[in-house]
Amino acid sequence: MNISIQDLSHTYDALPAPIEALSSVSLQIPSGQFAALIGPSGCGKSTVLRLLAGLLKPNCGMIYLDDFPPPRAIAQKRVAWMAQSPALLPWKTARDNIELAQRVNPQPRRNSLSSDELLNLVDLADFADVYPFSLSGGMQQRVALARSLALNASVWLMDEPFASLDELTRESLAFEVIRLWHIFRVTVLWVTHNIYESVRLADRIMVMSPRPGHIHADIEVPLSRPRDETSTEFLAIVKQIRAALKAE
Repeated sequence: MNISIQDLSHTYDALPAPIEALSSVSLQIPSGQFAALIGPSGCGKSTVLRLLAGLLKPNCGMIYLDDFPPPRAIAQKRVAWMAQSPALLPWKTARDNIELAQRVNPQPRRNSLSSDELLNLVDLADFADVYPFSLSGGMQQRVALARSLALNASVWLMDEPFASLDELTRESLAFEVIRLWHIFRVTVLWVTHNIYESVRLADRIMVMSPRPGHIHADIEVPLSRPRDETSTEFLAIVKQIRAALKAE
C-alpha cells in the first residue's frame, strides 16, 4: 500500500495558546518500503502516525493510503498500529488478546493466519494460554506484534514500539520485525528517536525539523541486511542523520 501525504499541517487546541505541531509535511512512501521518521521530541512524528491511523483529522492537507483516505483504509482493516505500550487486556490470555483483534475484523482477507500460527511466528507458541502479567515486557510486545499481524494489514504504523525495553531486548525485537517484514512485505512507517535503530531497520529515513515539524532531510539507506553497525558505510549514514538533526 502506498502512503501519500501532501502539504499536511496540524495544530492542537491548547491553553494558553494553540500548538502548531506540523507545517506543510509532504512525503511519498511506495508499497512495501520500510521507512523511518526521526526527529527531536515534540517535532510531530507521532502526530503524523496518528493522522495516518485516523486518530486525528488534519487542519490542512491530504492523506491517501493507495487511493483511499485513512478512514476508509482503516474500515477495510488495512492499517495496523503499534504503540509504545502493548495495551494488552490483562484478563485475557495471549491467544485471547490476538483473537480479539481477529473478531473485530469480520471479513478477514485471504491468507489470514490463526492466533496459534501468529504466536508461532513471534516465538510464543508455548505461551498461548498465559496472561500478560506473567510475561516479560519483551514477550508482551511480541503478543502486541502478533495482534497487529492478525489484521493482515497492508501498512504497519510503529510508534516507538520498543522504546521502554532494555537495549538487548529492543534489538532482538527489531530484528524480529525485519524478519516478519521480509515475510509479509507490507509498508512500514517506524517512528524513533534512536539514530542507530533507524539505520539498523529502515531503507529510508526522513528527518523532521523541530516543531512545527516538516521533512528536513530524506536519506536513503542502500545497505544489505543484516547490517554491520561498525562498518564505514553504516557510520557514514549515522553521521549524515546527526548532521541533518543539528542543521535546524
